[in-house]
Amino acid sequence: MDVLGPLGRVRGLLATLLALLVSACFLFSSQDPGKPRFSHAIHVGKKHLECIECHGMVYSKEGAGMPNPEVCSRCHDIPDQKKPPEDRIAARFDEAGRYMTRPVASIPDEVSFSHRFHVYKKEIECSDCHGDVAGSDTIPAESAVTKDQCMTCHSHAGKENKCAECHTKIDQQWAPETHRHAWEKRHGEVVRSRAGATIHRCSLCHNEPAGCDACHQQREPRSHTNYWRQRGHSVMVSLDRRRCATCHRSDFCNRCHQYTRPRSHRGGFGSPQNRHCVTCHLPLKGEGCFTCHKGTPSHGPATPMPPGHLPSMNCRQCHGLGAPLPHPDPGVECTACHR
Repeated sequence: MDVLGPLGRVRGLLATLLALLVSACFLFSSQDPGKPRFSHAIHVGKKHLECIECHGMVYSKEGAGMPNPEVCSRCHDIPDQKKPPEDRIAARFDEAGRYMTRPVASIPDEVSFSHRFHVYKKEIECSDCHGDVAGSDTIPAESAVTKDQCMTCHSHAGKENKCAECHTKIDQQWAPETHRHAWEKRHGEVVRSRAGATIHRCSLCHNEPAGCDACHQQREPRSHTNYWRQRGHSVMVSLDRRRCATCHRSDFCNRCHQYTRPRSHRGGFGSPQNRHCVTCHLPLKGEGCFTCHKGTPSHGPATPMPPGHLPSMNCRQCHGLGAPLPHPDPGVECTACHR
């Protein structure tokens, strides 16, 4: 007799599948085959080992060095006798005696860096650069030293961050790979994107903003065609006026616009149709007009609503039908101007 019924059998099957899934996730996350784990929290924090006991070349060589099987065996030989071969220390090293792990960060060959100079001569503590590795059960990504950290430390020490201080091939005349393919045309996109990658940081080689301005003030951008002068520039100015300010000052704009009538000033722009209201004054403002029309009074105090008119009224039931409007209907609330 089936006491569970169809619904009970489905629930039991789902519970079984969920248990298997949880077990699989636990096994995968706990075993993580092929990637030997190392806990600094146990070795440094609990067992009180010094960094130099495993990284023995930190005082004598350029690199800090990694431990070899003999270094680890001094403590692990006896405990390893009770472990299966795959869990012993020897399983963490390859045939050449190298510890089988991928470093969090590696120093490129063309970068000149000496642990001996920093740790032995300058007496810099390991934690000053690598953070709290001693309290971690893994090798955190934060333990990798970034270029910014090096440059900040050098600045505090009074050193100039010249390329040749750390690089053997890179100097201020060296151009990254990105600079070889239409870079003159594309570099503006990268600069405006504020990309954080080192290869996109112009200030490492170029003196900003003086270096940019010196070039852009002499070389007219490709966008500055005749169409740009006649029509296109107004759109870009409204989006990002700061870009124009690299070369142009406000007096330059005013001098041109005071003697050149805008293309929008065609029939019906002014009185009696007053179509300029829709073009310039939504939302209501007057800064642009004042560039040329110095004596024009502000349009802010528009004709007030007559007594008995309330903001909740539907103005278009009368105005624009029986009563003519002195300007085109922009489709907004009349009380935006008339209060």
